[in-house]
Amino acid sequence: MKVRRIGDWSLEDRLAAGGPPVVVMFLNAEGKAEPLRRMDFHRVAENHSEASFYEVDLLENPSLRMKYSITQQPLVLMFVDGTEVARYAGTFLGPTLLRVLGPCHQEGEGP
Repeated sequence: MKVRRIGDWSLEDRLAAGGPPVVVMFLNAEGKAEPLRRMDFHRVAENHSEASFYEVDLLENPSLRMKYSITQQPLVLMFVDGTEVARYAGTFLGPTLLRVLGPCHQEGEGP
């Protein structure tokens, strides 16, 4: 699964649909998220095809900053069935995401 850019309305529609986990990194694209955090985020996305991964630029979507109480960035929120289940702003986000998503699934393996 690749990480896709998404805007506020598209994100809201996606969350309203419910279903599989949605993992969103909120960032200020002008300042660029630290490369290691983004690389970690993209690595987890590649190994978890059961979830959808998105990046949201807070400069283009400022209303989401207040809606999700974003006080620092980058910030990763994970939603299951449209409900926030995890929030993380630390350095090593891979292990945190794996705690919620479970171990990586390799091609050809069962769930």
